[in-house]
Amino acid sequence: MLARVVLTAERVLRRTKAILPEQVRQVLVLEYRLPLGCVVHLTPVFEAMKQARPEIEIAVATRGLGLQVLRHSRFVDHLIETADPTTELAGAAHGLRRELGRRGLRPDCVLTGASDQRTKIALMGLLGASGWRGGFTQTPGLYQRPLEYDYGLNLIGNNLRLAGLAGCDVVKRIEPRVFFSESDAATAKTLLSAANPEGRPAVAMVTQTSGGQNTDWHTERFVEVIRSAALERRLAVVYVGTAAEAAAIEEIRAAAGGIGASIAGKTSVSELAAVLAASDYVVTLDTGTMHVGRAVGVPMAVLGPSWQKPLEWMPLGIENVRVLRGEDRVGVPEEYRLDEISAESVVAALGELMEVYPASEEARARRLQAGLSSIDHLAVT
Repeated sequence: MLARVVLTAERVLRRTKAILPEQVRQVLVLEYRLPLGCVVHLTPVFEAMKQARPEIEIAVATRGLGLQVLRHSRFVDHLIETADPTTELAGAAHGLRRELGRRGLRPDCVLTGASDQRTKIALMGLLGASGWRGGFTQTPGLYQRPLEYDYGLNLIGNNLRLAGLAGCDVVKRIEPRVFFSESDAATAKTLLSAANPEGRPAVAMVTQTSGGQNTDWHTERFVEVIRSAALERRLAVVYVGTAAEAAAIEEIRAAAGGIGASIAGKTSVSELAAVLAASDYVVTLDTGTMHVGRAVGVPMAVLGPSWQKPLEWMPLGIENVRVLRGEDRVGVPEEYRLDEISAESVVAALGELMEVYPASEEARARRLQAGLSSIDHLAVT
C-alpha cells in the first residue's frame, strides 16, 4: 500500500510523461552488489542493448569492483561512482543526482539486475534519478516494470531480460565481456614474460576462492595437476589471485616442489583479464576469476561444486570450457572440498583442451585484440 502511494505521489509531483520501452533513449543501471561474478554476469546486458539499439545512451552507477570491471567497457557510455546506497542511501542518491546533472543526463528508465534486489537500491533509483524503474527488486511496488527471477534461466539469461524493458530484442546468446587497455595488455605481457621466461605455453592456475562457500579443492590433487601440466605437458604454470591469497598460493606452489610462478596481488581486474587472455589455458575453481576467464574466451577447465545447481553460475554449453563436478547433492558435507573431482579427471580435461585448442601466438593475439579498448571511463572528468 505504501509503495502504491509513493508511485502515485511521484506521478503527481514529478509530472513525468510515461515513456514506452521503444521510446527509451537514456538508461541508468544501478549495480551495487559486487561479488566479481555478479558484475561480470551483468555485462551482456549492455552489449545486447547496443546491438539492438545503438542510439541508446547507457549510464551505470556503481562503486568498487563495478568500476574496475566496467572501466574500459565499449558498451557503457557513462560510468558513475557513488557511495553504497545500502549503507549511505541519502549520500549516494545525492551524489547520483549531482553527477547526472553535471553530465546533462536525464534517464528515461532506471534498471536493476538480478543481483541487485535490495530495497535501498530501489529507493536509490527513486530518489537519485528520473524515469520509470524496472528490473529485479525485493519491493516490486516501487517499480513500474518489475521482473520476477526465472529459475529456468541462468543469471545471465535473467539479466538479459532487462534489455527487453528498454525495447531491445535479444536475438542471440551473448557472453560476458571484460575489456582492458593497451597498458593493461602490456602489463600482462610483462608479468607473463617474467613468470615464463622460456616462452612455453602457459596455464593459469586459480587455486583459491573468496572463502564464502565450500568450493576449495584438496592441495594434493592440485599438486598432481600442477606436476602433470609442467612435467608431462611442458606447460608454464602461472598462479593468479589476490594479494590476500598469495600466502595460500605459495603453500600450494611449495607443495608442488616450487613449480611455477605466482603473480598473485600484482593485477587489477582489467590487468587480470589481459593476463588470462594472454594465457593458453586456465584451470580454475568456481570463483570470480573463472568468470573473468570466461569473459575473455580462454580455454578453461572449471572445478564446480556438486551442492550448487550448475545452471545459475557455471559456463555450460561453451565449447572451450570443460566443467567438472559431481552428481547433484543436497547440502554441503562437513569438510567438503570438491571431493568428487579427481586429479586424473582434471588432467584429462586439460589434455583434451590442449588437443582441441592448441596453444598458439595467433590464438593469444585474437583474444587480446578482442578485449582491447581505447575507452577509459575513469579518466573522463
